[in-house]
Amino acid sequence: MSSFKALLAVSSVTSLAFALCSTPAFAEETAAPVAAAAADAAAAPADTAASQAPAADEQKSEGDIVVTARKRSERLQDVPLSVAAVSGATMQQQGIRKIEDLQTKVPNFKMTETGIGSNIAIRGIFSGVNQGFEQSVGTYIDGIHYGRAQQARAPFLDVQRVEVLRGPQSILFGKNSIAGALNIISAQPTNVLTGYVQGSYQLDSDDWELLGAVSGPITDNVRARIAGRIHDGDGFIKNITLDRSEPQRKDWNLRGIVDWDVTDDFTLNFKAEHGEFDTKGRNIEVYNELPSIAGAPFGGKTYAQILTLLGAMSPSDEFVVDPSVSNNIKDDKRSSNGDTSDNTSGTYVLTANWDTGIGQLTSITGYNKFSYDEDCDCDFTGANILTIDLHEKYKQFSQEIRLASDTSRKLEYIVGGFFQTSDHSYSDNINIDHDSILVEAANLKPGAFGNYIRDTRAARQAHVDTDILSAFGQLTYKFNEHFRVNVGGRVTHEKKEGDRNITIEGIDGSTLTGTQAIMAPIVFGSLFHISSSNLTTIAGMGGIPGGQAAGLQLAYGVHPVDGKVSKTGFVPSVVLQYDVNPDIMFYGSFTKGTKSGGFDFRGNNRGFYSSMADAFEFDEEQATNWEVGAKTSFFNHRGIFNASLYHTKIQDLQVSVFDGVLGYVVGNADATTQGLEADARFAVTPHLTLRAAGALTDFEFKKYPNGQCYPGQVPDGANGQCDYKGKTNQLVPDWQATLAVDWNTAITNSLELRTTADMFASDGYFLSPTLDPNQTQGSYAKFNGRIAIGDPGRRWEVALLGKNLFDKRTVSMGVQTPLAFSTFGAYSQANVVDEGRTVALQGRFNF
Repeated sequence: MSSFKALLAVSSVTSLAFALCSTPAFAEETAAPVAAAAADAAAAPADTAASQAPAADEQKSEGDIVVTARKRSERLQDVPLSVAAVSGATMQQQGIRKIEDLQTKVPNFKMTETGIGSNIAIRGIFSGVNQGFEQSVGTYIDGIHYGRAQQARAPFLDVQRVEVLRGPQSILFGKNSIAGALNIISAQPTNVLTGYVQGSYQLDSDDWELLGAVSGPITDNVRARIAGRIHDGDGFIKNITLDRSEPQRKDWNLRGIVDWDVTDDFTLNFKAEHGEFDTKGRNIEVYNELPSIAGAPFGGKTYAQILTLLGAMSPSDEFVVDPSVSNNIKDDKRSSNGDTSDNTSGTYVLTANWDTGIGQLTSITGYNKFSYDEDCDCDFTGANILTIDLHEKYKQFSQEIRLASDTSRKLEYIVGGFFQTSDHSYSDNINIDHDSILVEAANLKPGAFGNYIRDTRAARQAHVDTDILSAFGQLTYKFNEHFRVNVGGRVTHEKKEGDRNITIEGIDGSTLTGTQAIMAPIVFGSLFHISSSNLTTIAGMGGIPGGQAAGLQLAYGVHPVDGKVSKTGFVPSVVLQYDVNPDIMFYGSFTKGTKSGGFDFRGNNRGFYSSMADAFEFDEEQATNWEVGAKTSFFNHRGIFNASLYHTKIQDLQVSVFDGVLGYVVGNADATTQGLEADARFAVTPHLTLRAAGALTDFEFKKYPNGQCYPGQVPDGANGQCDYKGKTNQLVPDWQATLAVDWNTAITNSLELRTTADMFASDGYFLSPTLDPNQTQGSYAKFNGRIAIGDPGRRWEVALLGKNLFDKRTVSMGVQTPLAFSTFGAYSQANVVDEGRTVALQGRFNF
């Protein structure tokens, strides 16, 4: 960490920074005088991934980048928040196709896709993997909340900009934004006919993308914009079981927006969007295996050797184990029987703006839906062990009305109300087919009970209905031209009703009969710790099976389970802002935020709770954030330097940790995170810009006695668990930094050269939620470069984009390989690996 502090100190003193940058936007820019161009480069947001002037509808004056982080248009340098803004043109140039790609552009922001979920983190705060959780980082697209984890995997389409707001944003954005918020704004219809077509082809993995938009007037007072995108890629991991590249990804989006000036004071904006994104396979590798600590016949053998042995021990050829399971080293090759994920989403938004005598009245009405169907080879090997099919459906209607005064008054205000109702359903099936290795493994135990689970499944159903009603307000009082105070608050009433059930049934959904109907639920409970509703029926039969079923219910809880939550809460905020002069601003803030409690969709048993009802419901998260910061510009706006220092206390952070078998342990923990974020930028000349951004983060659990132990760890917490007090969190590096340089020059009067070089560096972090010391990612740096030629008017451009040029192989997260240690006593890791070097050819034409 000391080396990074030194780097940050040097950047602070010199204010000559290197940060993310790329070539200027194409059609959105025009030629400018030297001084104005330098001002544009300096005034752009320091965290922005590329050097570019704002679009005309984002500018208040030349050189100003305007954001809507506080629900009104403001210069980014005037916003008393730690904000990063990345433009749509930058994202297209840098190959930023989805939220996950942003994490190397914005320090202290991280996202990773897991086997059955997604994590989004700001300042080390994020919720665990569980379909019942909403995200601690709120995602908002054109004013509509996207709260489900799977929605974060959707690709971007024709984005005007993405604003990354760090710290609680619960006053104006609502609940579920305690770590921060992503404010994503779609490109809007224009007053003149314009458009673009852009394509890219990744030379080393047969990955291509085509996108474009057409925008312009239909009548004197109606404008429209149509945008579309299609993408197809083969992936970068070799599945040696199926002899194919993975993860293969196919996705497309289509959006239409109509803007109507009903009167001079009243406008309507309607957006309709539909998209699909599908994948085959995953970038998960199993490696770092150790010999089993179990007795004969598995003792001393690795998990791969155990699987091979089980296949060889089979009395017939029905338990065939593919030789690919022996590949247990990290080499961009995986052993798997295949995974699929098919996702569909649709959004419809009507926004009305009315300029009244007392301010602008805004109404946002939105309907948002998505669904997916997934097949997961969730043992992550090429052996036939088990599969899980997952299905989720979500429908949401929301209505927001707010009134915002103009900014010329001594007292400014934003007040409003919000209503949202949603219907959320989830199901999955843990499938054990006829020739599963688990049948053979269970048959080796006394009683040979493996045959009872042939062609069976544990079928889960979960559902929750949610209604939210809230009122909010934010007042800003200007004492004088230098000092202002902003006070805000939000009161929210939320009601939820949820239920969950697990039944053991035939693999085709049929009801089990005979002895299998009695023994299969008992085997699922004994072997996999799955409590099913079948056990209640069996317990009522009495006898030995009845006693076994009753004992399993006592140990693991009773299904079905349901619950209700009805809660009203209030969160405040206070922000002090002092403008020394137009170039220097200091601020200090106190903000509280909350995130919804709810119901656990993924639990198989009661875990360490006294009852299933207690385990089913988890508490809401609460965050209290103190922050001070400064935003400055210098050398006639050619340079900027911003910094923020924060301390956040989190109560009841929602955690969901894989239990090493087939389920998850859900709970709440207390923690603090604190640190420093800084960015700087300097336009050396109208053609050369340097930037830097960095973050120091210190995350510590204050209370977490029921954490999951990693294999071989001696429990030291409550209820036979492990105590995480004093420890950091998964996926939290101590420091991150970005450095970059952007340079362009004229080759001829009709040809221009534009180049970008940037670097992202990170300290190491724990990969596993168990903080397993054997699952870590060390410190690393990745370098990217882009070289382009085009006409000076930005009408066309051809570019070559290289990512991770030195082919640094990193891992984004990891878990224990399911069943390896819990069933066979063998240590094994399943890790999500990142892509290596890529080179892509890009082309764009604007009209």
